Amino acid sequence: MREAGPTSRPRERGPIRFKSGATLALQKGEISMERIVLGYDGSPAAISALSWTAERSTRGMTKVDVVLVASPSAQDRTPGVERLAEAEAALRDRVPGLEVELHRLDGAVTTSLAEAAEGADLVVIGIHTGHPIRAAANGWTPLRLSLRVQTPVCIVPAGWTEGGDPVTVGIADDDSSNAALAFGIAEAGTTGTGLRLVHAWLMPSPTFDYGTALAVDPELVIGEHRRTLDDAARHVARQHPTLPVAKELIRDSRSAALLRFASRSSLLLIGTHRRGMLAGTLLGSVAQEVLWRADCPVCVVPALHPESVEPDRTPSAASADHSG
Repeated sequence: MREAGPTSRPRERGPIRFKSGATLALQKGEISMERIVLGYDGSPAAISALSWTAERSTRGMTKVDVVLVASPSAQDRTPGVERLAEAEAALRDRVPGLEVELHRLDGAVTTSLAEAAEGADLVVIGIHTGHPIRAAANGWTPLRLSLRVQTPVCIVPAGWTEGGDPVTVGIADDDSSNAALAFGIAEAGTTGTGLRLVHAWLMPSPTFDYGTALAVDPELVIGEHRRTLDDAARHVARQHPTLPVAKELIRDSRSAALLRFASRSSLLLIGTHRRGMLAGTLLGSVAQEVLWRADCPVCVVPALHPESVEPDRTPSAASADHSG
């Protein structure tokens, strides 16, 4: 696709299709040429998402597709075209020479953005934290989008400002956080901010055998979870030996543990099981609980295919994963 100049008209139909290098970049622990889809509507949250995208685009070769989704019933297209032009001007002002293309799409926000994101390396949208009820009325766009696409989705809170804090990655008991860890290694290695690994644990509920409660050894439980965290740290050391890494083993729920560090993180990365919106609402996914309360950008990273990077697993650590 050609570069859109400042006075070019936005395209209004057809999804954006790219040849994505995201999987290769994550597996190698590198940041390659990025193609970013930025959802934009001119709101304060969208402006913060644009600022985050502009900052990221200064790191290397990047192409940004700015997507504005309008109601099919909208008669006046002028406001949407003006917002897109403003977004393009702001991006080019921050990053001279940046390749930008504008797209005005008609339809449902989540569906349109998901189609636009096909083949992209990263999707960026804004969020007004603390307003899940308002978001539910609008279709839960951030959560629905992160469940619909095969691309990492970064959700930037309104009022975001650039900082030099570490990148924080939530480490799960299973392999659902492997892709998030790979993304975190690449991100921290590029920015030089360091990496923080957070693993949460809770004592398991007691089990009963013929009416008798079976005791659980707390030290054994702690040891199993500590090995899970150590496995992830060893993987980081192997991929990026000079990267500063901090390990945090927290006795709390996964969402509460991550939120402890949100205000001290430049980016918070979490993996996803892709349970779906209904299951996520009933079961309480980590993304759902973190997204509306974190005051830093949150990136939901979908699992890669089986040959993706995987932390070292000792037999004891593997048994810990299955017990969690």
